[in-house]
Amino acid sequence: MSSKKKTIKKIKAKKIKKTLKPVKRAKVLVKKKKPVVKKKLVKKVARPSVAEFPAESLFKARIKVIGIGGGGGSIVSEIGRSLEKATFVVADTDVRALKKKSGIKYFLFGQEQTHGLGTGVDVDLAKVAAESAKEKISVNFKDQDIIIFIASLGGGLGSGATQVFAEAAKEFGGITFGIFTMPFKFEGKNKYRIAQNALKSLRRSLNVSLVIPNEKIFKIINENTAITDAFSIVNKSLIESLESLIDLIYSPGVINIDFADLRAILKGIGNTAFLNTVEESGKDRAEKICKKVLFNPLLQNSSFTAEKILFNIAGSENLSMLEVEKISRHISELNPKAKIIFGISKTAKLKNKIKTTILMTGLPAQAVEQVKEEKKQELAKIIEPKKQVKIVKEKLKAVSGASKTNKAPAVKKKSKPVKKPQKKLIPKIPRNNGADQKIKLASVIPIFEVPVPTIPVVDQSKINSKTIRRSGLEIKKAEELEEKKRIAQEKEWEIPAFLRRVKYKS
Repeated sequence: MSSKKKTIKKIKAKKIKKTLKPVKRAKVLVKKKKPVVKKKLVKKVARPSVAEFPAESLFKARIKVIGIGGGGGSIVSEIGRSLEKATFVVADTDVRALKKKSGIKYFLFGQEQTHGLGTGVDVDLAKVAAESAKEKISVNFKDQDIIIFIASLGGGLGSGATQVFAEAAKEFGGITFGIFTMPFKFEGKNKYRIAQNALKSLRRSLNVSLVIPNEKIFKIINENTAITDAFSIVNKSLIESLESLIDLIYSPGVINIDFADLRAILKGIGNTAFLNTVEESGKDRAEKICKKVLFNPLLQNSSFTAEKILFNIAGSENLSMLEVEKISRHISELNPKAKIIFGISKTAKLKNKIKTTILMTGLPAQAVEQVKEEKKQELAKIIEPKKQVKIVKEKLKAVSGASKTNKAPAVKKKSKPVKKPQKKLIPKIPRNNGADQKIKLASVIPIFEVPVPTIPVVDQSKINSKTIRRSGLEIKKAEELEEKKRIAQEKEWEIPAFLRRVKYKS
């Protein structure tokens, strides 16, 4: 075969293949279509196993801890090393304070106002710097369940910028918890006054606040304790309390405390908080906890009634029911009317120890007084108009009473002696009157017609308007006289007319 013939055969074979390929593909697709559909149906009907949806994946509380300013930033940078179940942020205007550490995010703001430096105890400058970056600040609070602010009050950023942060967090509906340190006495009255004013305004924006005065450090340190160690002791106690509180949410227990319970305790505005964690071992460990659990030497001695109490008792397998009952009764006796939520958890790490964590919230004594005054003012606003109406009515009554008393001597008439009634009540009829009347009657009335007797009527207008009182005897005499006159007239009328004329002629 020549090369030309070979090439012609190859071209024909290729053409045949091209025409056959789409037919073969179509057949294959038809064959494979049914099993593919069956597999899909099997996948839809299949139920997921329990391992695919663990309990932890259902809900995890998102907690963010923000340290504002130099003091707050240093506390957060130390806390962030040990706590892993929360996000930690250091917010500052000073570039030098933002030293990069693992597990901590940094938020720099107010560069235009401060040029990368601090505020120099200028509260107004700190507010302006924070308000200029309010949109950036609000990004930190998105989708957060609990936001914890940590700041040292008395400085510029701690006292000024924290207020802007707290107000921005309110818009997102998360719970805001403030932990603040107050300045030392040797720092001056001016700085302490700034801290007090800042704390008052912050309580209006936050749900709960916890105050740690720096002066309390001297109660837990020795003479030889270094400055760094002293502040480290405060931070450690704060870390223990926060860590145990966060663990309550994540770790299940015999009687569980979840995020909903914590949220119920922290709800409200302007509440003061007491947070403490105590660990004790030995035979009398429950009694030791009872003595220490309600006392924290680092916290401010702010007298407030514990309206809500949350506590958890943790121990190993040897934790007895009597120990739980003793600790629980001691805490509940603080305020039996309070809302109490408690939990019990078991951990092998504690061995022969009992660990108790307590969180109490309530309005401070000053705030309670303010609330009472506000309620009184509200009631006064409602009652005052009613009181004014009553006062006006009483005044009108008093005026009308006074007018009556003033007019009384003129109106009152002195009791006059009773005048004796006149003997002659009826006016006398002249003698001619009767004769004239008889003549008129005789001329008008027919002879055989009996005349109608006419009784003289007394004109009331002629009698004095003054009423005259008469005795019973006088009235009787007057009636008898009238009766006699009437009888005399009747006798005259009984005589015939012609006889009467003769009589009168004679």
